[in-house]
Amino acid sequence: MRILHTSDWHFGKKLEGMKRIEEQEKFINNLKDIVQGEEPDLILIAGDIFDTPNPSAEAETLFFESLKKISLNGKVGIIIIPGNHDNGERLAAVKSLVKDIGVIIYKRPYEIKKLGKYGNMEILESYEGGILLNIKKEKIFLYSLPYPSETALNETFEEGKYSERIGEILREGIKNNKTNIPTVIMGHLFVTKEDKDIELGGSMAVKVRDLPDVDYIALGHIHKPMKFNSKRACYSGSPIEYRSTENSFLKKVFIVDIKGNLNTNIKEIILENYKPIREYISNSIEEAIEVSEKLKFRDEWIYLTIKTNTHLKSSEIRKIKENKNIVEIIPILLGEKSYNEEIDYSEINIKEAFLEFYKSKDGISPSKEVLNLFEKLVGDDK
Repeated sequence: MRILHTSDWHFGKKLEGMKRIEEQEKFINNLKDIVQGEEPDLILIAGDIFDTPNPSAEAETLFFESLKKISLNGKVGIIIIPGNHDNGERLAAVKSLVKDIGVIIYKRPYEIKKLGKYGNMEILESYEGGILLNIKKEKIFLYSLPYPSETALNETFEEGKYSERIGEILREGIKNNKTNIPTVIMGHLFVTKEDKDIELGGSMAVKVRDLPDVDYIALGHIHKPMKFNSKRACYSGSPIEYRSTENSFLKKVFIVDIKGNLNTNIKEIILENYKPIREYISNSIEEAIEVSEKLKFRDEWIYLTIKTNTHLKSSEIRKIKENKNIVEIIPILLGEKSYNEEIDYSEINIKEAFLEFYKSKDGISPSKEVLNLFEKLVGDDK
């Protein structure tokens, strides 16, 4: 059986207030092309479909339309679990609308699915979190574990025992596969090779050694594509760059050929970088304006750091932001002197006090524009 594994779409996510919906639409169109070319039997989406528990109408519309596109209108089955960013109930609200095009959506751990046809798939047997699927006369057992918080699992974890407990849950879940058919796990987890107990974004770590041996484990939560070859466990990662730190690695989806008896082949497909996040440094305001103009028609998100001895004027900021791709201007003030000593303002006049106070904060003198404004405010501009 051939599986396409993806996750962490984060529909509705913004970058410093800038919408990413166009990039997300491009990803879905790209993913549809991959589905048509690779012809998977099943698509697994391992959580964090949305960026917030209460996504916008625009994000929800994109999600619904995406399911129709990548399923090729029902030719390819899809199974989805919620991640820590999702509201499982809200995510599964469309399940009755997409059942006929072969989409199965979990909303919580231990959920038992109804038997029967889902598009071209059929659930033959159903257990807490597990289903025996028949797809094109091939059978596969899938155990799904949505984001397993204490609340979701309705239990409290002993200190230092989280990893072991998740391992127990997974092993118990796959025991319901009583025949020698391929077994796949899908989970929204923080998996690590580290032996110590660590957390990431509020998620406790599951150690690789505690994962059961199955034909494939499709993971969501980490945005960087990763493989744990000893357990055939993979993170597909997020499909687009959501932070500037994500431009150091390629974005991917995985095509997984499962032949049974732990004989699994994993192929990586690199995604197009639809609009990369870039950081630029300018050594003056004048240089920053030139950089902004030069990059105006380049299709990338820009963080612009400016080293300067003076504060940016509003007119300079407007000039730089004529480039609509600049998401943030980061000024670094280069004061020649540090003013850490305590100043006795009672011994100097108000203008001198303002100058000293200003320099004590930024290490530089105020611009003539700022000084003139101050003098007008205190009536000392004659």
